[in-house]
Amino acid sequence: MQQFLKKILFFIIPIVLVTLTFEIYLRTLNTDYKQKNKGLIENYNNINILILGNSHGYNGINPSKFDLPAYNMAAGGQSLYFDKRITLKHIDKLKQLKYVLISVDYHSFYFSSQGIRDTWLYYDYGIKYKDKKEILSSLSYFWFGYTPRIAISEIKNRILHSSENERTISGWMPAHGTNENQFTEKSLKYKGNWFNKEVRNSNEREEIITDLDDFIVKLKEHNITPIFYTLPMYEGIYKYLDDDYLLQNEKDIEYLISKHNIFYWDLSKFSSQDKSLFLNQDHLNKKGADKLTKELNALLIANFMKN
Repeated sequence: MQQFLKKILFFIIPIVLVTLTFEIYLRTLNTDYKQKNKGLIENYNNINILILGNSHGYNGINPSKFDLPAYNMAAGGQSLYFDKRITLKHIDKLKQLKYVLISVDYHSFYFSSQGIRDTWLYYDYGIKYKDKKEILSSLSYFWFGYTPRIAISEIKNRILHSSENERTISGWMPAHGTNENQFTEKSLKYKGNWFNKEVRNSNEREEIITDLDDFIVKLKEHNITPIFYTLPMYEGIYKYLDDDYLLQNEKDIEYLISKHNIFYWDLSKFSSQDKSLFLNQDHLNKKGADKLTKELNALLIANFMKN
């Protein structure tokens, strides 16, 4: 029996040590979410413009290119569900907030969960996705929050690219260069079909629009102006998107902007043929973000500050 217990301990102890090491690392990891949240809190008294959205806005809108102080709270895969709740969690302390830019992309009305990212936002923002239980993920970041595969991949990436790790700039993460292999016809078709699959497999549209409607009301109650925006994807991707959903998006956006008398700035075709502005099929690089944000700034000035 003693020999058996020794063998068990010999097997268990390394697992426990590895788990503890990863738990400490993951719980102290300076994630993009932590950086963004910390920066938002530090700038409560300065922010006039809050940028929301998924990775398109995260990479594609440079806060420094606005005339007014701006902050980017968009993030990879972030849904309107979390856009709303992140904003409302902080809204009473954002004393200077005047404008909230809300991304409405091709798939925005068709997803609310962000998959495993739901748990990551719970860790760093303290916001739960609906009634999702986070008991196991709270007990172990390694086994249930990030999962061993992602945790190990994260450490490898940090070790191999330690000198290249970037920090968000007013919440923004610039993307550099152009990945030429992402612009082949095969890649464009694949990405377009990925978006189509996202919307066709969803039954959330009405619920998301109702939730967004309520978000607009709450912003207006705080004397904050909501503005819808759509960023460009590379032109070659549009022919692969489903026309029925594009039309439905137009109707849904028109319904909301008419009901609430708000602006929608559709920049989906803005310089969409200029590959040098894109990192890949659907994300702007730094050059594109700078150019696009200057256009957004000009729209703000023309519509709200021309007097």
